[in-house]
Amino acid sequence: MIRESDIKTKAMGYKKLDEVMELLTDELDGFNKSIIRLERLTQNMENITIKPDISEIEDMLKTYLNSEKANNSRLDEFVRGITEQISKVRLIPRVQVWILYSIWITSLIIIGYLAFKVSGIDEMKEKAFAKGEQEVISNLKGYFDQNPEHYQSYQKWIKEKDSVPIQK
Repeated sequence: MIRESDIKTKAMGYKKLDEVMELLTDELDGFNKSIIRLERLTQNMENITIKPDISEIEDMLKTYLNSEKANNSRLDEFVRGITEQISKVRLIPRVQVWILYSIWITSLIIIGYLAFKVSGIDEMKEKAFAKGEQEVISNLKGYFDQNPEHYQSYQKWIKEKDSVPIQK
């Protein structure tokens, strides 16, 4: 026995199945229409020819290259000017270096000469001392010749000085 509820359920299932089938049919029709339209567009695309035009790009490149050439030529002129200035400036320091070297050499010669002269000071002192000693002796001799009594008291003083022991 088939129940009434089973029949209703089956009828509802068939109804839903019919709705789904209708939706699928509509979708397939839409898909077919889209394919036909795509085929027509493809045919139109095959008939279209595109011609590449790079003349604008070439013109832009030419103007850019011309401006770069002008910039490079200006830079070359600046570099040449700087090179000339550097070559002129190079002479002055050389002269200054030679002047500095000559001052150093002259200073070293003067220092050497003065060192040589200073090293002879001890000899000069000895000569001056000997000369001074001779002058003192000759002066004393002249003085004692004029004053013989002073000479005798000097002789006495030397004898006393020699007889007294040195105390420290």
